[in-house]
Amino acid sequence: MSQPRCPLCGGPGRTRLTARDRNHRITADVFRYAACERCATLFLEDVPADLGRFYPAAYYAGDGDESRSPTEQAKLAIVRRHRPDGRLVEIGPGRGGFARAAADAGYAVTGVEMDAGACRHLREDLGLEVVHSDDPAAALAGLGPVAVVALWHVIEHLRDPGATLEAAARALEPGGVLVVATPNPAALQLRLLGARWVHLDAPRHLALMPSQALAERLAPHGLELAELTEADRTGRDWNAFGWQHVLRPGTAAPVRPLTAKAGAALALAAAPLERRDGHGTTYTAVFRDTRAA
Repeated sequence: MSQPRCPLCGGPGRTRLTARDRNHRITADVFRYAACERCATLFLEDVPADLGRFYPAAYYAGDGDESRSPTEQAKLAIVRRHRPDGRLVEIGPGRGGFARAAADAGYAVTGVEMDAGACRHLREDLGLEVVHSDDPAAALAGLGPVAVVALWHVIEHLRDPGATLEAAARALEPGGVLVVATPNPAALQLRLLGARWVHLDAPRHLALMPSQALAERLAPHGLELAELTEADRTGRDWNAFGWQHVLRPGTAAPVRPLTAKAGAALALAAAPLERRDGHGTTYTAVFRDTRAA
């Protein structure tokens, strides 16, 4: 068997752990994750050819009214710190909570979404421009130049994350920003929970990439890291989510009161450790195009 290769940098990988579809239990298959020996990305060794069947309807649940929620407003605040206006492309907007929040804040928003039902909702119910595509790199090639490209917990789902990152860099106008939020392969929860970690999400999460690896991939394209946070509102929420779900049989299972309380207690106890030294469950990285206008 040939040595697996990292989808971000092409480096060799070594099997680190095996996992099942604990979150949704669509299959009983076992999946192998390898750690890249070059950039430390954790990636799925054998990506299923039929990935679509592992995405239940719950992935696109909601009615789009989340735009005013604290979580979506926290995302918007991060973007506005770096680029307060302009054209914004969101890759994988799903039901459109952030996309609608950005549009309400004055951005000219375009979504790139693979799910046909979500596209109809975005277009018909929310009045947003949307490109129906499962190839974000190709879609970005026809959308630039843009002020902002945002990927909120999408990059880990892509077969070729490097191609999408490069396409985003090319699509940005001078001074534009790329925002990437994704699970952290250095997370304390992954070290302690291994295959039981809810944010591993086998087999839907194909690659968990360190922020440094993203920065190294983007640097040759003129992008530099402008902000890196694990302790923003969304990061804290994902930390708590991880602990609350470790005691459940799957994310689709009903939440029992005692389980919820026990998970909340775990989250509270772990909070001081997760908020330092890069051990948070997720991170949000903002990269700025440094080319002169």
